[in-house]
Amino acid sequence: MRPQRRLIWRIACLAALAVLALWPAAGQAAPTDYRFEPIASVVVRGVAVPLQVRVWRLDNRLVPQVQFSNLQVDLSPEGQIGGALPAFFAPSLDYGIYSFRADLPTDGTWALRFTAKIPGEVQPIAGSIIFKVVGRLAPPPGTAAASQPPAQPRPR
Repeated sequence: MRPQRRLIWRIACLAALAVLALWPAAGQAAPTDYRFEPIASVVVRGVAVPLQVRVWRLDNRLVPQVQFSNLQVDLSPEGQIGGALPAFFAPSLDYGIYSFRADLPTDGTWALRFTAKIPGEVQPIAGSIIFKVVGRLAPPPGTAAASQPPAQPRPR
């Protein structure tokens, strides 16, 4: 009877190890494990507008070498479904900062949507970042442009 118990015990241990080794959720990243944030949340509308993003871990460390795919911008935060425009990766020399370019033709609240493949993670993470698009940025307070009254139209 003793050899049978050993055999059953060995089979049970091997089965448990096989289940743990093949468990798919052990190395998956959750969207809450990382934080995506814009460098500037307000940008000027136009063609090939630069959008810059940082990726942070929960322990407040920047994440290098993230691969982005399925980049697009849309007006979904304002309730407009469809009409997504492509966004493109642009090289950046700053550590942990990722640059993109997108056409933002109208004012409003735009979302940059993407899929991020983070080194060391098994599954990619779907993410989005919200940008406020305006026709013209307001000058900083205290500058000459901010203190001047608006120009009057010329009489004809």
